[in-house]
Amino acid sequence: MKQLFVHKPLFRLLSPLFSGTLVYLLILLINNTIEELGVNFFGQELYVCIGLAYLIQEYARFSIVIFKRLKKPTSFFAKTLVQVVSTILISIVLVSLAMYLYFTNMLYYTPNSTELLIFNGIFSVISLIYVLLYVSHQFLHKVNTEKLEKEEWARQEIEEEFLDFKRDINPELFFESLEAILVIMKEDVDKAEEITDRFAMVYRYLLSKSKNELVPISEELKILEELLQLFTELPYRKLQLGKLSIGDTMVVPGSLLQITELIMRTTIANKKKDLYIDIEESEDVICIKYIHEEKILNSLLTTNLNLIKKSYSYYTNQQLEVVHEADFKSIYLPKLSLA
Repeated sequence: MKQLFVHKPLFRLLSPLFSGTLVYLLILLINNTIEELGVNFFGQELYVCIGLAYLIQEYARFSIVIFKRLKKPTSFFAKTLVQVVSTILISIVLVSLAMYLYFTNMLYYTPNSTELLIFNGIFSVISLIYVLLYVSHQFLHKVNTEKLEKEEWARQEIEEEFLDFKRDINPELFFESLEAILVIMKEDVDKAEEITDRFAMVYRYLLSKSKNELVPISEELKILEELLQLFTELPYRKLQLGKLSIGDTMVVPGSLLQITELIMRTTIANKKKDLYIDIEESEDVICIKYIHEEKILNSLLTTNLNLIKKSYSYYTNQQLEVVHEADFKSIYLPKLSLA
């Protein structure tokens, strides 16, 4: 939010000229008639009022800066009340002292209570206006901040929902599978029907399990086998499951499918050589390991798994890791279980 205008140099320079003149006019109207304003307007008292306006407004601005930095009292109402009372009291002290010095040194008599009351009353109102400006600015800042936070939260929620929808639909795999079915349909209708069944099974799982928090890894592996069969019809490296050593652990739905698809898309295509993926379970992680032959401009990095990392972060503080070795690349998923 923009800085309060009372701190602007131009306002600090010009505002006391107008407020001091206004104070002087009010005092003249109290002590004189309207016809006498033209005769008595310009005088030494005018410059005294402008000087007092500079003094009081600069002090009020200074008090705003000080109270803004204070951490106590923590209550906004209590802090505002203390700021109003202290600002007015010190303004009264400053005005009374300034008027006493002016009257005794320049006019050679002591100001009476009525004169002090008039000056203190008017300049106390100016101090109060400054504090109220600050308080209203703080309220406006608070309201705007809350609105911006709500808008940011709504934007993030929409983005997350869109990413979840995109992850579940997986448009790239969707259209590649349809294109493969269209090509095979012209040559072998039975095979195209078989691929369609696998395609439907994979997407039925992705869409039906999208609302589930966790699923058994055995259930995920069944769909993974169907997905690997679907991959054989796409122009990528053919993948097969190698060693399987798993227990009753749970996984986030679709996590193994997404990792396997990333492995397929980042591996150099080779019709003569299949790529074997080992999935093994240790004490606290699930290791997905394979011999990497990655594309030059497209390798599997931890950043590629941000959506999966975010999903797992709801259930565990353990981080998903990608370890690149000389021959192997390993992806470590945290083990999850239902307590």
